[in-house]
Amino acid sequence: MKGDLRVRAGHLLARYRFRKRKDSLISFSETLSAAQSVMVVLPLAENEPAQYQSVTKLLVRRFKGQHITVIATDHAVDVMRLLPRSTIVHFRHDELNRVYLPRPDLQERFDRRRPDITIDLNLDFLLPSAYICKATGASIRIGFSRRFADDYYNFIIRPDRTLARKMNYDRLAEFLQKF
Repeated sequence: MKGDLRVRAGHLLARYRFRKRKDSLISFSETLSAAQSVMVVLPLAENEPAQYQSVTKLLVRRFKGQHITVIATDHAVDVMRLLPRSTIVHFRHDELNRVYLPRPDLQERFDRRRPDITIDLNLDFLLPSAYICKATGASIRIGFSRRFADDYYNFIIRPDRTLARKMNYDRLAEFLQKF
């Protein structure tokens, strides 16, 4: 209950901070095809990298291992093997404020990067990852359908809750491969 209240407060604060940002009208297929850089927010909970390996392999092929920024918590050390030439921005949960938004020093670390695409691999709504995607100012922000998703992403994938996490990530990779 207390955590849910803090998430709501963080969501309201994020909406206030982004109130003047309006998404421009874009062609998703053209923008995805022309993208030069991508930022991926890995699952913030401890997950096996094998679950989202199909997405990381696709990104390595598409961007030739370069121009990929990965946002990860400290438990995601294995990502260095999957994305060896990418830029990795690690953060700890104590770098979030009481309402789960990034503190200024963390915000500064990912503000330096201006990706064309951001992809949030968290299947459940986690305010820090959603906020990071929106704050980057990327023209395409891809996330999974969940509570508040419309406020942070402009391209929403509906996960099939009956499938395993790996299968949902595989479906996302299949979709991204079309561009």
